[in-house]
Amino acid sequence: MFIFDYTYVGLEVFFISYFLIYNTINLLFVFLSLYEVRRKVIGRGFDDLDFIMDSPFTPPISIIVPCYNEDKTIVATINSLSKVKFPRSELIVVNDGSTDETLEVVKKAFQLERIDIDYLNQITTAPIKGCYETKTLPSDHIFRFVLVDKENGGKADALNAGINASRCPYFLSMDADSIIDKAALLQAFRAILDHKEIGVIGGRVAIVNGCEVRDGKVINFGLPKSWLARFQIAEYLRSFTVGRTALARLQSLLIISGVFSIFEKELVQKIGGYLTKHLTSKIALEYTGAKAETVCEDMEIVVRMQRYIQEKKIPKRISYLPHPLCWTEAPENLTDLAKQRNRWQRGFIETFIYHRKMLFNKNYNVMGLFALPYFFLFEFLGAPIEFFGYITLPVLFFLDGMNYSYVIIFFIVSVLLGSLNSVFSIIVSAWPEKTTETKINLKSLVYFNSIKEILILLVFGIMENFGYRQLNVWWRIKGWLDFFKGKREWDKFDRIGFESEPKRPEEDTIEVA
Repeated sequence: MFIFDYTYVGLEVFFISYFLIYNTINLLFVFLSLYEVRRKVIGRGFDDLDFIMDSPFTPPISIIVPCYNEDKTIVATINSLSKVKFPRSELIVVNDGSTDETLEVVKKAFQLERIDIDYLNQITTAPIKGCYETKTLPSDHIFRFVLVDKENGGKADALNAGINASRCPYFLSMDADSIIDKAALLQAFRAILDHKEIGVIGGRVAIVNGCEVRDGKVINFGLPKSWLARFQIAEYLRSFTVGRTALARLQSLLIISGVFSIFEKELVQKIGGYLTKHLTSKIALEYTGAKAETVCEDMEIVVRMQRYIQEKKIPKRISYLPHPLCWTEAPENLTDLAKQRNRWQRGFIETFIYHRKMLFNKNYNVMGLFALPYFFLFEFLGAPIEFFGYITLPVLFFLDGMNYSYVIIFFIVSVLLGSLNSVFSIIVSAWPEKTTETKINLKSLVYFNSIKEILILLVFGIMENFGYRQLNVWWRIKGWLDFFKGKREWDKFDRIGFESEPKRPEEDTIEVA
């Protein structure tokens, strides 16, 4: 009995310590991100984006849109891109073996004709079926519009094909089911031109559910009716606004969302491109092995790039902007959300296996001693530890002599501190700042129009710790099980389409960004 008593106490101390450390670190992230978020919000009012439009030093950018069965949203996406402000850009749509009408929809909508183009096969991909180009460009700032039709190889393979077809020194990686803010590229290049060491930059992804979209542009913001989508908005604010802003300040970013990422093309080519089974790059094979692939290409390429930067002592860094630069459609049913979180977990596992050499390795500086250990303990192992903590809670309560103290402390460090993190993240995102001396209207990072919507979001930020978070843990556990079963499928979920939300009535508002 003496040994068992120590076992019970040991497990209780372990779970309490784990949740306390995790939520304390996240609270520190809140304070780390607070200054940066306020600085960025205020700074947006003084950013001279016309300078970026007029400057001869602003490099052109390739906008790469990989798509697979996106006939519902692809035209709206392209229309939104035609409204993005930027001096010069080329648009490259890559049809990754779609089985629906994606190819025909794009060809018809933009009068594309089959043509031979300069396609440099520097990064090996699945076979290319054909290329199409149009003389009827959708916007003055787009100097070239190309459609690459290829055999199916996955999103990463489609991005590699887009890189091969591109002509610009930078490229934007995005999803076909997303909409970019019209000033997003200018804001990103404002940072790139100020800091030449930036090799990659990402921005906050906002959820478009509940917003009104017209002609590829978000014209009216609002909360979705779906409770599941509202939980995801609170979750995204915590992850993007606070988490990634703080990690960027600590030079510890391991993931930039594939929904919106700007890369220096030469740096991506040096590390071999996005990870697929088709890659023949020496660096890619050395780091990950032959025929390696992943279902979470946006994380793997950033970790590989961080590893390459550290090993080669390259003066480059990965940066992040907390502004809502891009909107994406979130799943609104449990089945689709479960598929998404399952894939994310499998992607985490794959990436850590490939780059485990960096873990606790002082040769990789902050990446090896903080960034990788943080993600290893709280993302890689987080789901099994949290799941085990939940299911052992009643067992330890009874076996340890009806230990109410443990249950209360467990609730405080896991649920209440988690709720506090969510609330603070929403407050940081919604806190208004004056952007000029003369403006009365205030700006914040959230795009909602009414105080009522922000209050509703605060409620969902609290409530997500009572059921939604536990569902996420279970989906991630399923991801572990599916990984060991050898599952490698993407599990793409069906989209509703952007322009399906009715217009919302006008309300008394505070102007927000």
